[in-house]
Amino acid sequence: MASIGQVTGTQVHSGPKHIIQCQVSEDVLRALAVDDDARDRIQREKMLHCMHKHELALNCSIPYNTENNVLFRIRRSAYPPVVTTLGIIGQETKKMLAAVYCAKTDEEFEDIRDGITSLQKDITKKMAIFPSFSFQGVVQTQAWATDNYGDTVGSILVAGFATIMNGHFHAYTGDLVHWYFDFESRMFNEDTGTRKVIDSSKHADYIAALDAVWDGKDIALGDKAGKRREDHERREYGKYPDLFKDYVMKGANRNYKQNVVYPKTYHYDDSGYGDRIRVFGRVVNGGRPFEPIDVLIFSQCR
Repeated sequence: MASIGQVTGTQVHSGPKHIIQCQVSEDVLRALAVDDDARDRIQREKMLHCMHKHELALNCSIPYNTENNVLFRIRRSAYPPVVTTLGIIGQETKKMLAAVYCAKTDEEFEDIRDGITSLQKDITKKMAIFPSFSFQGVVQTQAWATDNYGDTVGSILVAGFATIMNGHFHAYTGDLVHWYFDFESRMFNEDTGTRKVIDSSKHADYIAALDAVWDGKDIALGDKAGKRREDHERREYGKYPDLFKDYVMKGANRNYKQNVVYPKTYHYDDSGYGDRIRVFGRVVNGGRPFEPIDVLIFSQCR
């Protein structure tokens, strides 16, 4: 059954609105970029990196590697630094992020961090400047990643009711929800939304075990869910594959906004520490994949 937001085309609102001003962090986007051309595109292509209304915003003021935070440099501001997309990042960066949030316990979370920061030089450098992402809120106004195009500060709802776009999995009324990056969908079972098992005992190490899951196929959406996703990405992120089918762009061969954040139901039985620290609210009105859902946001203001 379709969600109320899908059927009526309406949004939920609450009387008291807890809203703060946040700033899109160009520094974080440049630090995560896969190459120099991707960094230049932050200045050239505003829609790939801006903060859209109704998106989930992540705070990025704290370094991921707390023992080596000298390289973590973002401009200090009166506004919390946030991002709603990771911009143009490489496959290795995606895989490392997936590894971080697969942790079952806080001890495993720390072990994975130590293991990642001891890998090859390029990944070590990347993780040294990586932020520790935390949920900030739901975007209320558009803001740009660079002041070349306008205001970089926008309003974000940090507590209250909000209507947001669901991700790849069903959301049911009363469920807790946590955020995840769109490329993490392959780490979950498509029928239940539970995490896939990463069995380190059958591989040389944890990263090798992760590779076995990461190298699998993305989850298969049905025809209707796939159509809803296409409509959403075309309307919100400018995904027009027919228009750009002969146009190959440098850096990552993409011309629309990707690596964005979606909500997902939190499963008590199989979700670990990596998912638990990302819980941000509860579903008020559920929905199918890529339908508007209503959520109650817990206070996440720093």
